[in-house]
Amino acid sequence: MSEFLDQLCKRVPGLILKTEGADVAHACTDWRKRYQTSALAVLEPMNTSQVQAIVKVCDEFNIAISTQGGNTGLVGGAVPAAAGEAAARQHVVLKTGRLREVLKLDESNLTLTASVGYTLFEIQEYAQAHGFLFPLSLASEGTCTLGGNLASNAGGVAVLRYGNTRELCLGLEFVDAQGQLCGDLRGLRKNNTGYDLRHLLIGSEGTLGVVTTACMKVVPAPKSRCVAWLNVDSIQAAVDALTFVQGHLYGELSSYEWMNAQAIDVVQTHFPARAPAWPNGGDHVLAEFTSLGGEAELRDSVTATLELLLENQTSVRNITIAQNGREMDTFWALRENISEAQAKEGLNVKHDVACAVSQLPLFHDVALNAIAEHGVDVNPILFGHLGDGNLHFNLSAPKGTDSASFLKQHQDLLNSLVHEAILQCGGTVSAEHGIGQLKAELLRDITSAGNYRMFQAIKLAMDPKNLFNPGKLVLM
Repeated sequence: MSEFLDQLCKRVPGLILKTEGADVAHACTDWRKRYQTSALAVLEPMNTSQVQAIVKVCDEFNIAISTQGGNTGLVGGAVPAAAGEAAARQHVVLKTGRLREVLKLDESNLTLTASVGYTLFEIQEYAQAHGFLFPLSLASEGTCTLGGNLASNAGGVAVLRYGNTRELCLGLEFVDAQGQLCGDLRGLRKNNTGYDLRHLLIGSEGTLGVVTTACMKVVPAPKSRCVAWLNVDSIQAAVDALTFVQGHLYGELSSYEWMNAQAIDVVQTHFPARAPAWPNGGDHVLAEFTSLGGEAELRDSVTATLELLLENQTSVRNITIAQNGREMDTFWALRENISEAQAKEGLNVKHDVACAVSQLPLFHDVALNAIAEHGVDVNPILFGHLGDGNLHFNLSAPKGTDSASFLKQHQDLLNSLVHEAILQCGGTVSAEHGIGQLKAELLRDITSAGNYRMFQAIKLAMDPKNLFNPGKLVLM
């Protein structure tokens, strides 16, 4: 492999190439530390031309490429494969964090064009400084990059109003498996001239090409914001309340997050934030509203709607509207610290599922009933983006039980029961986290034979040597 590395250095002048053990180990360990693999080198190109040259050299030497942004993914999609034929391939990790050639706004076209190495937070800040909102928002936004967002079709807390990454992208450029630059950055909202390649690349998890630049939508920054906390009897009550609120404030509702009682309990165990007190227990909803109008006007509209909701739906027990920015931050801290609080409790069985909003209560009951019928005692920490149908259905060990032993004994069964329940309800086993290597075999098993053959045909046509991220998403 020394010849391969020599050619990289010769044909990609200025390339940052790291082969030290610590650098390689860090780049080959995923966010959850579930996968710890290896690679020949870590490559950090500075521009698109260097990416093209890297791909051409890798193509000649048949070296696989695992593209990595912030390495915040949860399904092992950004590190080399750990098992199967793909694990036997020689790999390099291509980190895109130094691709920062372009960052510009077209205010009249409401678009922002950026290189994929910028973090989501940097893009948000740039848009805000110019009076616009880039509405994609994730817990990892300080670390995750635009490239990773596109590769995984990231979702987050504002999908209800603004859509996920796919809906926000108007065009992108990418390097194909032969090192050619492809795609379109014109930012056109109407363009019926052939296949739209961006939709193949978005959500492809680095298996079809290396995205280098993208043209994204922005919107005028909201002038006012209102955050409310609802105490509800159940997930069904939360769905009913959503329907009511959307009927009155559809254009203003930007986030609608549901959390079961156990999720808030575990946050309050490990963090100082406290939810509005309600002695009768039950579940919780966080709703955020934004507007281009004035603060008082928005607050009056939200207050009137929620008061009417209380009058009409007895399963909504209490409503608290944040009085200031500090209370808004407290409400969001309760929601955003769930995953970290649960990690402090020990290992857990995670699921990222989605179905039609109307089917969420059925899925919730079917899954929990199936788990109980199989005699497995769990502590369900359930929360998520109820407004767009996405739940994080996480199952922890009961209090006093060793979490590692719990996973070893029950993880396979719990995965099977939850996946069966969500598919029975017309849903998906991966809403926003992706497939990666964690769910690659599962995707093959649950996808129709015709669809999966089409997936493989697309992969083969665009990447005939299986250079890009082998062992992820689509198995060849």
